[in-house]
Amino acid sequence: MSLIDTLKSLFRGRPTLPVAPKPPADAPRILLHDGNIRWDSFENIRKALRGASSVVINGYTIDLGGAVLDGSRITHPSDRNDENSRSIELSVNGITLRNGWVSDVPGGIVVRASNCNFRQLKFIRIGEDAISTVGTASTANCIYDCEFWNDAKGDKSIQWNNAQDSTIKDCMIVGGITGIRIQKVSYGMRKVTAWLRGIRFVGCETGINAAGDTTVRLNGATFEGVGKKWVTNNGAKVVQT
Repeated sequence: MSLIDTLKSLFRGRPTLPVAPKPPADAPRILLHDGNIRWDSFENIRKALRGASSVVINGYTIDLGGAVLDGSRITHPSDRNDENSRSIELSVNGITLRNGWVSDVPGGIVVRASNCNFRQLKFIRIGEDAISTVGTASTANCIYDCEFWNDAKGDKSIQWNNAQDSTIKDCMIVGGITGIRIQKVSYGMRKVTAWLRGIRFVGCETGINAAGDTTVRLNGATFEGVGKKWVTNNGAKVVQT
């Protein structure tokens, strides 16, 4: 970042954002394309990851071994924040994905499953949401020790829709419009409760946006250069514990 940009940043009261990390030059790359990002069966997941020697699959746990899920060959929209951007569509319950990078996947990972875990992942060069849940089927999904880097304006790093009984812990979110959005969007469901623990928000316009019949239980968060720590709408509440 140039001296002028740094001075502008300080004048606005915002910190200079830390530089996004890059995968090691020798990190294995798993080349994704439009034909292998529909992860609706374990067999399709295996096919997408085939050929990556670092990947270890043990039951429903997928250890990328530091590999990069490289989405540079996926069709990219002209608008980086297009909500219809192509994404990894995960609809297998109970998957744990860990220890690697998610890079240049336009729509990030869309979770249409329950009891999934995401651990020690670094998300870079994501245009729309880095990771999101869809519909009423996504419950008890958790994110641990992950990093979310918005290299442009970005949108939301995490979009948790109807994500009941979910935990997001020990993550760092840098830049973007909203760090985490959690909301109840379907009638007839019980209220949504999510636990956020030890989250570091850096340079987001809003840290947490909660909406609907939603309770966010917040513990140990830090906010650095964040415009608003959180906003709530339509009966949602943030409770510090």
